[in-house]
Amino acid sequence: MVILVTLVIQGLSLPWLIRRLKVVDNGETEKEEREARLKANLAAVARLAELEEDKKYPTELFQRLRVEYEDRVRQLEACEPSESGPNHRLISSDYAHLQEEALRVERRTILHLRNERAINDNSLRRIQHDLDLAEARLEHGK
Repeated sequence: MVILVTLVIQGLSLPWLIRRLKVVDNGETEKEEREARLKANLAAVARLAELEEDKKYPTELFQRLRVEYEDRVRQLEACEPSESGPNHRLISSDYAHLQEEALRVERRTILHLRNERAINDNSLRRIQHDLDLAEARLEHGK
């Protein structure tokens, strides 16, 4: 009972205490995260350029990866924090809505294929796993 009361009282009073103390998020964490992601993606683009010179892998692979990383860099550069505050997002709401709809269609399609026995349960689970990761990335970017 003591544990339950302690958890409930603390859990319910914490939001009130935060408002009362006027604790405000200054957006520093989001800015650091954006800058770190930007640097990491730029480093990946540079490394891909180095690897491409070796001619060890097909050019098409580099082109696909370069487009993906350059798109990420553009998104990160576009969501530069404004002076007005930390209200920046990695993904626009329109983009997120379209991506969510596309993922829903993919899910319905793979379930339909499994029900028709065009794919087995193992294939279904692997594809669902990839779709779950895509949804998680989408949610994180909001």
